[in-house]
Amino acid sequence: FESIQKNAHLISEIAGERIRDELFKILLCKKPGDGMRLLKNSGLLAEIMPELLPGVGMGQKGHHIYDVWDHELEALNNCQSDNSVTRLATLLHDVGKPAAMKEVNGEKTFHNHEVVGSRIAVKIGKRLRLSNKELEQLFILVRWHMFTVEDTQTDKAVRRFIRNVTPEYLDEMISLRRSDRLGSGAKESSWRWELFKKRLVEVQKQPFTVKDLKVNGLDVMEILKIKPSRKVGEILDKLFAEVEEKPELNDREILLEKIKENN
Repeated sequence: FESIQKNAHLISEIAGERIRDELFKILLCKKPGDGMRLLKNSGLLAEIMPELLPGVGMGQKGHHIYDVWDHELEALNNCQSDNSVTRLATLLHDVGKPAAMKEVNGEKTFHNHEVVGSRIAVKIGKRLRLSNKELEQLFILVRWHMFTVEDTQTDKAVRRFIRNVTPEYLDEMISLRRSDRLGSGAKESSWRWELFKKRLVEVQKQPFTVKDLKVNGLDVMEILKIKPSRKVGEILDKLFAEVEEKPELNDREILLEKIKENN
């Protein structure tokens, strides 16, 4: 082990792809947090992902019982996804906290740490030679991991969350967020997450963009006897705003009547 510590700097001579492959093996094992601690203690982490080191010993507030570093490892240990990029995102989800940390009235705040962290995560991902698709997933999972599963959220808020994460990564995001909560020492009930998953399915049936309206630009032009113009788009945007608030309004007959009101 002392030899590894002494020669840790030599890992910088190894290709990023090789380091990535070996790192993913660690991240996908049963207790990946133990492997990450070994990387840190050996000095290898300082060469591979030095961005994680400022979190060591950085205390947090609220429901957290661990410092940033230990929380990241506990979250990683609780990650149920077997997707390597999701595991990496779980490890890096709070990597932006040290840079975003401010003290307000004697208390630490980490406002926008997910924004800062997503940039750092992509930087690390590029160093590990992730593909563009993997970088996209890594960015999305770190950037949008701060969401709540409370049933007080409006459908509009849930739709916004789905748009940001995209349906493709919803399951991975839920896995990360659940790991995040468990890794902070909180107790989470599985039924709570199952209810949120069901709500995501239901909300995805609602209109998400103007294209999901039961009417289109041709309907607007025909009813109002106008040519293609900015007004057509403005009317559709107005209709969508109403439908977004009340999805039940996305009925063709109702929308046709609303178009007539713009005459």
